[in-house]
Amino acid sequence: MKPYTLIKNFIGNETAHFLYEYLEFSTKVYIKEGDPQAKTGDEMVPGCLGPRSGDLTFDAFLKFMHSKVEDLTGLTLFPTYTYARLYTSGNAMPKHRDRPACEYSLTLKLSDNRKGNWPIVIEDEEVFLDDGDAVLYKGCEVMHWRNKCEIEDYKLGQVFLHYVDANGPYAKERYDGYYDKGIFFEKDLKEFL
Repeated sequence: MKPYTLIKNFIGNETAHFLYEYLEFSTKVYIKEGDPQAKTGDEMVPGCLGPRSGDLTFDAFLKFMHSKVEDLTGLTLFPTYTYARLYTSGNAMPKHRDRPACEYSLTLKLSDNRKGNWPIVIEDEEVFLDDGDAVLYKGCEVMHWRNKCEIEDYKLGQVFLHYVDANGPYAKERYDGYYDKGIFFEKDLKEFL
């Protein structure tokens, strides 16, 4: 049994390309505004572009895809958080397992600049994704990583969507511990007016 589930066309190409354009556009804005991490990367992937957690667009997407991911897992899930990056040539992501807030992780390829296709590796198996494809895995249990990207002049936009089993051992990780954030997922707009 594979340690992951490949989901072809998790989202349509038009939506995937829009989110890719959004990620690239907003990264340019963050760089122009002087956000140091926007062009130096994060601790996991130094040199990536525009890494971010809690982006409002991607968090809304986390909420929007919630029921679809519940259908895929057959579980009642709590959303935890999103994380997005633009990967570039020379980037690598070390072998790791995720923290408890990533019990069910979904890596979604938005798009790339058509110079190649750089796989994620899950338990020694390379997984190649096309635009809009996703791979679902238990982030806390399976080793996953990306080997150094050797594709010249490459750029890849991707987003992680993270959830936990509402009846499982990590349920307390709901909304990644930001319980006030839950109101945006659970309350109707009229309650804010």
